[in-house]
Amino acid sequence: MGFSVAAASAVIMMGLVIFIGVTTSSIIYSMNQLMILLQDSSAQRLNVLISVEITEINASSIEFYVKNDGSKTIFLRNQDYNWNSIVVSYRNGTWHSYLIEDYEISEIKVQDSTLTFNVSIHAYINPGEEARILARLPDDAPEIPVNETVIVVFISHHGVSAMSEGVRSS
Repeated sequence: MGFSVAAASAVIMMGLVIFIGVTTSSIIYSMNQLMILLQDSSAQRLNVLISVEITEINASSIEFYVKNDGSKTIFLRNQDYNWNSIVVSYRNGTWHSYLIEDYEISEIKVQDSTLTFNVSIHAYINPGEEARILARLPDDAPEIPVNETVIVVFISHHGVSAMSEGVRSS
């Protein structure tokens, strides 16, 4: 009877040690993979640099340029799907913010030039190019008041965003 208790205890102890070892190595491996993924993601975002320049603010729409100053292409549209998002915030009594997924790309051109591309074929912004975008507020949104600040944030599919402020003048 004394020998079987010692043998059973040894087997249980070995199982516990193996379980702890496997669990610890699994956690270390997962953390290592997560760190590699985070470093790769950060390195990819370093190559993306965009800026926003507001050109016109109306009662229910904002027109602005998105400029690609980085070294990666920014894809704008794939058939009917827009790859990026726009957030528009303004104050009309209280602050209103809208996520706009359905925006219109009216022009794509080389920065500081008159060379334009066909938007239906060239639905992306290469480095050194810019796109003129028209974002319309939802139908139920209150109008943007005259002399109020409007904030536009363009969020790219790379996870990089650019922000600009403007004021509706008329």
